[in-house]
Amino acid sequence: MAFVSATAAASPSATLFLSVPYAARGAAGACACVQPRRPLSVPLRAAKGPSSAPMGLESKVKSKKKKGGVNLSGALDVEIREAQEYLDSDQQEPVPDNFPFEINDEKGMSVVILKRDFKDEKVEVIVSMPNLEGGPEFDDEDGEGEGDGEGAGKDEEADEDDESAGDSSISLKVVVSKDSGPKLEFTCTAFREEITIDDMLIVEKSDDDGEEKFPYEGPEFTELPVNVQKGLFKYLEQRGITLSATNYMHDYMVTKQAQEYIRWMTKLKDFVQQ
Repeated sequence: MAFVSATAAASPSATLFLSVPYAARGAAGACACVQPRRPLSVPLRAAKGPSSAPMGLESKVKSKKKKGGVNLSGALDVEIREAQEYLDSDQQEPVPDNFPFEINDEKGMSVVILKRDFKDEKVEVIVSMPNLEGGPEFDDEDGEGEGDGEGAGKDEEADEDDESAGDSSISLKVVVSKDSGPKLEFTCTAFREEITIDDMLIVEKSDDDGEEKFPYEGPEFTELPVNVQKGLFKYLEQRGITLSATNYMHDYMVTKQAQEYIRWMTKLKDFVQQ
């Protein structure tokens, strides 16, 4: 394992450490809550092996248990109301002064697109919904009447969930292009304390001749020489992929997820009530 220190472009007080393991590349998972920011000493590294299976969209608040039959319209009302209460209590931070991207956020979409010009290049970043291991889940409606022992076990699991909140991440697809020639595409995962590169491709412009082609895609990112890996981390940092930017976008996407969740639940409620 090799380390090299560098100064973070967007956070003068934080030191970035590149840690480049020789492990296989990793994968990203699902969504949830966010912890307050704090100054960090940050290791950037190549992605590690698989961590967790993707999780589905989860409620921002735990649903209340009800006795008797389930009223769908009433259940939707509860979810919308509680999610709105969460959203009302969420304080979205203003865009940082050194944030280099233009934010393109379309309602109803599951991603946000960031754009900027850098010298003679165009940089586009597709940001996906946040993923948090151990995030809040719906209560088990079938668990009514469970014993105190199982209830205590759930309390312990909740404590473990709180401790795992630091695993929160967002997935990024970074595309760097010029007026002519190929593009560079990076698949990254941004955690609170580090940014990993999971994959990198050189994408040639297609000829549109209808013929299927199988271009050489290069080695796995973690199989590249260590100095090349370090150089690519620095390459992305210079183009705005810093912890300051990705931590802000994590908070932004948590808020967007709550907004889209409410919008989706409202559409479902309107449909079933027609």
